[in-house]
Amino acid sequence: MSAQAYCLCPRGSNSVRGLSQGPKADEVVVTVQSDGVVCYSSARRELVRSWTLGSQQLKFVTKAVYVPSSNSYYAVVQQSNSSSSGIQSLLSWPVTTSSSSLEQLAHRHVLSGSVHSIHPVPARSKQSVDPSDMDAITRGVAVVYTDGRVALGVDASVQVADRPTGMRLLSSHTDADKLAVICRVKGESRYQLSLYTLHGLKHISNCVFQPPSDSAKLVSASFQDGHLAILWSDGLLQAYNTAPTPGNPLTVHTTARLRSFNLASSAMTLDNQEQHPQAPLQQQQQHSGKKRRKSAAVAAAAAREPLSDSATASTTTAPMLVPLGEHAVAAVREPSDLSTNGHQSTELEITVANTQYGCVQSVTTVKLPGGGGVESAAPGLQEAVQLRSGMGSLVLLMHSAVWYISIQAQPATLASLVGALNLCSPTHPAAQASLRALGEEECSSISTPPQVEHARPVWTQSLLESGEASSSGDNHLGSFATPATLRWQLDASTQQVQMLEAQLAQHLTHGWTDQEACRSFMAGTLKFCRDNKLSLSTRVVATTAAYLAQQQWWGILDDLLRAQALSFLALCPGLSLAMVQGGQFTLLASILPKSLNLPEQELLSILQLLLPPVTPPLAASCKQHSSRLRALAASAVGAAEEACMAHIRAKGELSPTDAALHVKVAKAAYAAAAVDGLTPQEVCMHGIASMTHEPGVLLSVLRQLSGAQAMALARYLLKLMTKYSGNLNDTLPEWVESSNMVPFRVPTLQHVLQWLALLFDAHITSFHKQAGSVEILRHLRQLVGRHVSMVQQMSQLRGIMEHLTSKAPVPFADHQADSLYSVELLDFRIL
Repeated sequence: MSAQAYCLCPRGSNSVRGLSQGPKADEVVVTVQSDGVVCYSSARRELVRSWTLGSQQLKFVTKAVYVPSSNSYYAVVQQSNSSSSGIQSLLSWPVTTSSSSLEQLAHRHVLSGSVHSIHPVPARSKQSVDPSDMDAITRGVAVVYTDGRVALGVDASVQVADRPTGMRLLSSHTDADKLAVICRVKGESRYQLSLYTLHGLKHISNCVFQPPSDSAKLVSASFQDGHLAILWSDGLLQAYNTAPTPGNPLTVHTTARLRSFNLASSAMTLDNQEQHPQAPLQQQQQHSGKKRRKSAAVAAAAAREPLSDSATASTTTAPMLVPLGEHAVAAVREPSDLSTNGHQSTELEITVANTQYGCVQSVTTVKLPGGGGVESAAPGLQEAVQLRSGMGSLVLLMHSAVWYISIQAQPATLASLVGALNLCSPTHPAAQASLRALGEEECSSISTPPQVEHARPVWTQSLLESGEASSSGDNHLGSFATPATLRWQLDASTQQVQMLEAQLAQHLTHGWTDQEACRSFMAGTLKFCRDNKLSLSTRVVATTAAYLAQQQWWGILDDLLRAQALSFLALCPGLSLAMVQGGQFTLLASILPKSLNLPEQELLSILQLLLPPVTPPLAASCKQHSSRLRALAASAVGAAEEACMAHIRAKGELSPTDAALHVKVAKAAYAAAAVDGLTPQEVCMHGIASMTHEPGVLLSVLRQLSGAQAMALARYLLKLMTKYSGNLNDTLPEWVESSNMVPFRVPTLQHVLQWLALLFDAHITSFHKQAGSVEILRHLRQLVGRHVSMVQQMSQLRGIMEHLTSKAPVPFADHQADSLYSVELLDFRIL
């Protein structure tokens, strides 16, 4: 994997305090000690804006960070004179201000302790903070103190129960709206992770975790996607799940040992950096005017001088973890085994690992070009930050210079994960990266599957106790009666299906001699699959269906598609069109409602064939299909009438409890509605209109119809709407899916309304120009008006329906409730 690198900010006379993300995706904010804050554009490789510190008495305690919610910068400074007593203050200044002195420009807020780091608080909404609201401005960052306390700006720190005494803060990280603070109890080997929500800064939990060994030290950490990634000094990269029960130890999610990241005991880690602090850079005397320009030139010349071997050998820095997103983390280190030849090492090794699956995705060696400048006392790798401009866009602080590195990091794909986890195949790039980063021994242990022992099945316990397992003589019980190691073997029936598919593919290539030979082979294949509850692959079914349609062997094709439905017609383009051209409308009606993804061009061709003008051969096929359905519908109506008359003669009247009779009558009415008042071409349209189409595809097809074809389609849809407003139920009963009722299946009311809406949308500008459009619109208005009137009448039942569904008493408007009055009968008689 290739990478690009260039020096964004060369080493100057003052040391760089830290790096952070700028306002734009390609911008990086560089905080220079005793100088100021500079914003660079990594894309244009130029300085965008800068602010000087303004006072030699101010020192940066933390790096400057940009907060989008307030559109401001923040940094913590400390007065270095003796009168200030080490008081630290939070500086904030808006990004819109011009370059000026921070001492005069920024607002200063006194803090209540020694600060370790500050982190931006993400905005709750898109509205920015009012610049005049200083309380909201100060709450734009979360302040992490060196003693482990966390506060929102200058507010009081969050109270955390059961905090051990003597905590030493190691690092802090943010991920979306979560803040993770890692501390270590002095004198103990365990670590503690404290989680907070940045919105309102509420404490979530405290969790402890132990190092993998007594000698392992925490080198670097990253926090993203709910996982805490820890790189230990022995090269072990562990990802912890940060969502356990509070108070319980963290659970290790994945583990990978990076052999090149195994550090010596003298290397600088987070555990020993406070015991062995870096020596401060020698402060140069400040000058003004010509002397200042001269001192700057001398410093620049000194930066270009090579470093001696002894000074190079004394510089030992620890690797760093950089979160890249999508569960990917980059481990960056400066190789210590390079031959310097009198010059400082200018190479970096970047290993990208996936913390979700515990595999290595890539290993890259980056050569840093000359021009950054190296100082003998300057540390090596100090900080690494990812920019929002890309997953592999990194900015590094190394040898007091700022470097931009772009690696080709991509989110994990199935191919890369399979290659990274299949370490037995060293030809894959991801497998090569794993072998390079993990080593042969680690790869061998990962590639070897564990032996899983399975206990005896429960249903065999009674057989063993009664002795039937030993006396029955059934050999197949023996394998279940004793624990066995799990072995992955193909079932014999599955192998037989694969052999049948191979024979079928051979027949499709060379062709059958006659139709009966093909029918016999397909019948045997489908029977075997049905008896063993197996199925042919979708690819084989699609290829076979295309061959049978080309040969016009419709009966064999019907048997195949009844046994195995072809859900995606896009795998067999032209199949539906061939059925229409061959007059196989019954077969078409049986497969279309169960299929998806009819190709757009094929749907257009079918509509243009069935809508006027229709060719004579196709018109004859449509008439034949319609006549057959009309005969079946007439027979169903006659049988239903005869059944009703027999029921009346036997019982005197129709019984509402005879379900079989009502189903027979409903089937007859449904069959009659599918053919009555429709032309033969409209009867053949039922299958196409009953299929579910993507709205975008259907709209594109309808726009390509001519005006006359659009009018004919509108008349067909209005006829169906008229039936639904009459005696046809808009909910299809279950018996419609039976084999003898499939040819009578009509589009549902939802399908009809979708087709009508898209049809009017496609021809809204030209529909009124067609002859007969006024009658169609008038008819549609009548149907809609009838439906609106029915809905208005039904809306009056809303109140009583709510009472009935809630089993509450039903009030009446003309009478008072019985509990509010009584009736007495008075009889007045005059004697």
